[in-house]
Amino acid sequence: MQAQSEDLMVDGMRAYMKEDFSEAILVFEKLAKVQTQEPAVFYYLAKSYLAEKQLTSARTNAEKAHLLSPYSFDYGVLYGDLLLANKEFKKAVDCFEKLLAYDDHRLDGEPDMIRVKQFVFLSKGDESKDLAEKKTFYLKAADLGPVQEELWVRIIQLDWELNQKDQVVAHAQEALENYPHMAAWVYPILGDAYQALGNNSASDAAFDKALKANPKDDHVLNNYSYFLSIRKEKLALADSLSARLVVDHPKNGTYLDTRAWVLYELKRYPEARVAMEAALKDRENVSATLWEHYGDVLFRLKLVDKAVEAWKEALRLEPGRQSVDKKIQMRQIPENWAIFEYSYPFLCGVFTVLFSCFC
Repeated sequence: MQAQSEDLMVDGMRAYMKEDFSEAILVFEKLAKVQTQEPAVFYYLAKSYLAEKQLTSARTNAEKAHLLSPYSFDYGVLYGDLLLANKEFKKAVDCFEKLLAYDDHRLDGEPDMIRVKQFVFLSKGDESKDLAEKKTFYLKAADLGPVQEELWVRIIQLDWELNQKDQVVAHAQEALENYPHMAAWVYPILGDAYQALGNNSASDAAFDKALKANPKDDHVLNNYSYFLSIRKEKLALADSLSARLVVDHPKNGTYLDTRAWVLYELKRYPEARVAMEAALKDRENVSATLWEHYGDVLFRLKLVDKAVEAWKEALRLEPGRQSVDKKIQMRQIPENWAIFEYSYPFLCGVFTVLFSCFC
């Protein structure tokens, strides 16, 4: 019996090596009936069925091999991969996690080991509800080797949500180094992050590169022109960018508000009023910021009573808004008022859209 089993194993392996998988299946099936506790038989039977695209039989035999020898990395990987092919994701994660627990690091650096570890880290990251923990798992996966661009999108988005702008910059640059074709997506993010960090020159340079990659990027046209306006720098450029933006989006309240604020800083108050009134017609984007801006424009036009009414509406939409409260009390705009403190909320919304566009 032993000699017969050995002969069958030799015949099965010969057929397998010749890629005669149908013959290999016939031989290994015979062998499996007598060698019921030999994991190698079920392993090669599973691989033969897989080669013949018979996934159900491949999964069944891979599971037998894995159960008979749970410490075998090769058997476990095959079983886990077939679970994935069968969309049994939870079982696949459990299988791979056990393999990692058994591993004594002899296989570190091997492609399959890297792949298994990345899969486990990504799965744990997807499952975690804690943003910092989620990011940690994603970074562990990225540190192991090349990953899909989408993972960098997730990591950078988490950086932003965790308010870690320095990490946004670092990871955006790393993504760009690994995937240069992501330039049109990465540079707008760098522009926003550098602005948030107070590095205006780097922000402008990133936005310039973004526009070179995609001259019609709405996000860049909006944020770049708005940032320039609140800094009162390069207002001619801000004028050009914001004008281009509203040509394509004549009813978008956020973009019209940006246009209005550029005009405000250029002291073209009548034009700013027209833009703000158009912005307020966009009910979906109406906010306290828009009403406050509208009040500021009206004040510059010496329409103080109307300005106060607009500021009151801003305060109604956002009670406790200190910038508006002071304006109402003083019935004027305090000199050297730091407008930047109330400029950022709508920009974050635009930033979220940028992420969703890539994904």
